[in-house]
Amino acid sequence: MGQPSLEEFRRWLQSEIAALESEESNAFVQDERMLQLETALQEAMAFSAAWTLRVESSVNPSVREKSVRLLSDGTQPQTQPINTVKCNSCDAEFDDELGFCPVCGENR
Repeated sequence: MGQPSLEEFRRWLQSEIAALESEESNAFVQDERMLQLETALQEAMAFSAAWTLRVESSVNPSVREKSVRLLSDGTQPQTQPINTVKCNSCDAEFDDELGFCPVCGENR
């Protein structure tokens, strides 16, 4: 048994819709599940149609995106740790929980 195809997914969605229509359960839960299934079925059909159209038009149907996208282009503000102390040796500020100065290595 290989990977399921888009057609098999669409058939599965249709069978889930038919099963949901035949069972009697909480109306709110049933309506919400029906909406999910119908939306997924519509997306699967739209994807299939768009894919076919692109293939017939000799357009590459899939475009490889970068795996990581920046959430913002702006620089992030530097935040100071809440509990900072000054090093007795070099006067650098560091996190109180650290226990040593990251600049000169002096123990607290």
